[in-house]
Amino acid sequence: MVELSERRGEWTLVLGILLLCLGVAFLLDNFDVIYIGAPAYRFWPLIVVAIGISKMLQAETYRDRRKGFAWIFIGLWFLATVLHMFGLTFHTSWPLLLVGWGINAIWRASTPYPEGRISRG
Repeated sequence: MVELSERRGEWTLVLGILLLCLGVAFLLDNFDVIYIGAPAYRFWPLIVVAIGISKMLQAETYRDRRKGFAWIFIGLWFLATVLHMFGLTFHTSWPLLLVGWGINAIWRASTPYPEGRISRG
């Protein structure tokens, strides 16, 4: 069990350092100390995706894994709409949220023990 706690701590530390660096970089850009560039701001949804990946890697239960999937799905949806991938906008892509919600509901219903622990080999 200590091994799992150590891995969780490592991922939390990496995520914390990443968020700290991004925050400082964007703050310095706002104060015109450095120039990140306008296009960099368009990739902010990748932070949401990174949080989701972190949550999935740290998941101890199937429910936690589903929550990580939800973060990733929403982050990718934001990314697709902000970058207008495949011509998507917030106005035209909202049905994708229903698709994600449906996938989550099916996943929840098909998991035999929703609160069960995930085996780590």
